[in-house]
Amino acid sequence: MLTLHNDYFTVTINELGAEVTQITRQTDGRNYLLVDPEGHYWNRHAPILFPAIGKSNADRYTLDGQTYPMSQHGFARDGAFTVVGETTPTQITLKQTATAETLVKFPFAYSLSVTYTLTATGLTTDFTVANHDQKLMPYALGSHPAFQLYAPLSDYHLELADADEPVQAYGIGPVPFRDGTLTPFAAAQGTQIPLNHALLDSGLIIFDAPHTTAATLAANDGSHRVSVSLQDFPYVTIWSAEHKNAPFLCVEPFAGLPDQAGAPSDWRQKAGNNLLEPAATQHFGYTMTLD
Repeated sequence: MLTLHNDYFTVTINELGAEVTQITRQTDGRNYLLVDPEGHYWNRHAPILFPAIGKSNADRYTLDGQTYPMSQHGFARDGAFTVVGETTPTQITLKQTATAETLVKFPFAYSLSVTYTLTATGLTTDFTVANHDQKLMPYALGSHPAFQLYAPLSDYHLELADADEPVQAYGIGPVPFRDGTLTPFAAAQGTQIPLNHALLDSGLIIFDAPHTTAATLAANDGSHRVSVSLQDFPYVTIWSAEHKNAPFLCVEPFAGLPDQAGAPSDWRQKAGNNLLEPAATQHFGYTMTLD
């Protein structure tokens, strides 16, 4: 495990998947990410999603007339990253590059770098996706942090800063696929979403958020809040383990979408996918502000 620390927080990072596994507050030891050592609810903490988000139809997708295998949320979260560049107590960069194994699933010479920077108020995550190939590269990128709850979920709400009204959500069905619809989210109260487990027992909820600047998980009594900035991510998803009354909520910035139910999708035409030119790079960043 790798570690960042300052006077306010300690962060641990697993080189496998470059996944942040703990964000602990120095003053009282509070861990902001899921605490579940036995894996009763979920065996991850904040995986990186690349080059796919969600589950692919038949675990496949098509590209230029060929069909390729693709596991749920892509393969980056289960692959090795290497520390690159200068490391300080508050900043580290990890990088993953194409291998013979990834080329079977994703026929591109790519690299994915992630830089974590610890501040007095939280953790900033900066991604760089590079296309080292000679052809246009389609992909999706997301982050999947699971925030520990210190009260029942019904004691929290979600705030979508600067969201369009009414708040729009993608229809899901069958779970975890999209059903092709985008409609006003009935449970929204303006730009706030009251939370409870029944709301999430039917699966993930994906909000269309092209103008939303942040999604904040806030305690109703004002005692604490965790905010995820969204300026580089046009969608935000919430999820918790279904039918488990799990003590966490994922607030996930997405630059990409799950498949619509049906046949394997053509990634050059898939809704939400990014298209990166040869020899080009694309940058995405977000900040977790921890209160």
